[in-house]
Amino acid sequence: MKEMNEQKYSRNMALSLLVGIVLGVAIVLVLLWALGYIPNRGQGDAGETGSNSVLSVEVAQGDSGEAEPENMEPQPTATAEPAATKAPEPAAAEEPAPEETPAPTESPKPQKEPQSEDDSSKPADTAVVSLDFQLSGSWGGEGGYYYQYVATIENLSDQKITDWEISVPGFDDCKVDSYWCCEVDEEDGCLLITPADFNEEIWEGSRAEGIGIIILTEKEWEIETATLEAETDQGKLTAALGDAPAVQSETADNQKTDDQKPDNPKVQSQGVKGPDIKVGDSLGGYALGEDTPVGEHGRLRVENGSLVDQEGEPYQMHGVSTHGLAWFPEYVSEESFRTFRNDWDADVMRLAMYSDENGGYCSGGDKKKLKELVDKGVEYASKLGMYVIIDWHVLGEGNPNVHKEDAIAFFDEMSEKYADYGNVIYEICNEPNGGVSWKDVKKYAEEVIPVIRANDPYGIILVGTPQWSQLIGDAAADPIQDYDNIMYTLHFYAATHKDDLRSSLEKALKDDLPVFVSECSICDASGNGGIDEKSAQAWVDLLDQYDVSYVAWAVSNKNETAALISNSCSKLSDWSDRELSDTGRWFKEQFTK
Repeated sequence: MKEMNEQKYSRNMALSLLVGIVLGVAIVLVLLWALGYIPNRGQGDAGETGSNSVLSVEVAQGDSGEAEPENMEPQPTATAEPAATKAPEPAAAEEPAPEETPAPTESPKPQKEPQSEDDSSKPADTAVVSLDFQLSGSWGGEGGYYYQYVATIENLSDQKITDWEISVPGFDDCKVDSYWCCEVDEEDGCLLITPADFNEEIWEGSRAEGIGIIILTEKEWEIETATLEAETDQGKLTAALGDAPAVQSETADNQKTDDQKPDNPKVQSQGVKGPDIKVGDSLGGYALGEDTPVGEHGRLRVENGSLVDQEGEPYQMHGVSTHGLAWFPEYVSEESFRTFRNDWDADVMRLAMYSDENGGYCSGGDKKKLKELVDKGVEYASKLGMYVIIDWHVLGEGNPNVHKEDAIAFFDEMSEKYADYGNVIYEICNEPNGGVSWKDVKKYAEEVIPVIRANDPYGIILVGTPQWSQLIGDAAADPIQDYDNIMYTLHFYAATHKDDLRSSLEKALKDDLPVFVSECSICDASGNGGIDEKSAQAWVDLLDQYDVSYVAWAVSNKNETAALISNSCSKLSDWSDRELSDTGRWFKEQFTK
């Protein structure tokens, strides 16, 4: 009996212990549920134990699975239902009750603070804008010191800038000597720089550049501070000189953090668009005709690495170059130019004025007569509604810096005279050669270009490249900054220059370098030898593919392969095909096809 009682006692004790354990587990589970560690079944699977529930976010792209931007406040789905009430946690006392959420694949993130009723559910647009001033030249003169600055405004946002103003303080003892691509005013000791009519708008991912001023002071001075205010449809943007691009918007309360800013896109120049040229306008004193190249295409500019007309359409020019003006002046005539326009469909004439060779501008040539020939060439081209290139024909000297001062004076005079024409193109160095580097050419260009820009803010400027305008890749690797409407020249002679140079050109074009073939022929580089039509056709096919303009060398009846007129023909215009050379006939066929 005693043994039976002991066994019964043991069973009761075990049963009591088991009941105690079950009750303990139940109490713990109830406590965990009350504290929110066990989710209400109405919420579905909330993820890992202890994680906070989050608002469900609809994917705007449908089923693509892409998440909304991180700065987007999460919005509840249409099917979300209120969550069950739970005991508040001390750390989450200020948080609203969670909404129903689908089962996430990862641990859900804590929810963000909700927007107030006045906040828009759509994030405000943000923008990045920056201002830069570069000193591009300074010199002493009558009245004091001259400082030439060029400003650039970059818009790396998703908003178009609709208006802007630059304010430069500390301008009390200064005055503006000249300016271009902008308007200027002075107010309370500040210089105010505002847009010209063509660069008031700056599109997304673009920049306005070439905004130039020359400042005259009695003592040494420099721009140390400046501010930019830019208007957009979404609000005002501001930037200070020298600051890293900043984000500011009067309408944006939720600005992007540094890791949310858009990657800097490749900034493309918009091109400086001057006043439109219209049919009937005066072009060099002559009424511009409708059925003429300038009448159809107007003022040209460079846009995103290409030459475009005033409507922004890609424009490939075809034309011819004179030989040296000192040696074949007779072809600078209205009749010659008219023949090339009417019979060859040429739209540009190049006036080749040698700078160094015997009879050249800087080597004993008659400067007055040479400039008169240039003037006549511009006059005839303008009367016929054609474009015209004034070519400073660097060759014998190799390095354009040899006659730099003469070039500066010459282009200062030419650009002042023809600034209002709109059909004049300035080629500032024909073929640098003899081991000269792109660094040397670029230095020369950066001294000549500002002189032209001070007179003509819009004209196309052509810059030669080393090795007889063949090392186009050097310019692509280190292009000239701060100026719009700049193009770089490549020259080819088809029997000498073949696949390697064509590949260099195509690579530069793919890098968005603006290229202009201002001289070419289909023989060898000496201007003689046999014609290589296969290579020549490969060149023209490539130029046509990328809308690259090209100019044929040269208008003369000289006894050489490159001459466009037969050596036996003395006529100056109205040539029949039999009176042209083989080279002349080939180019005429290309222009008129």
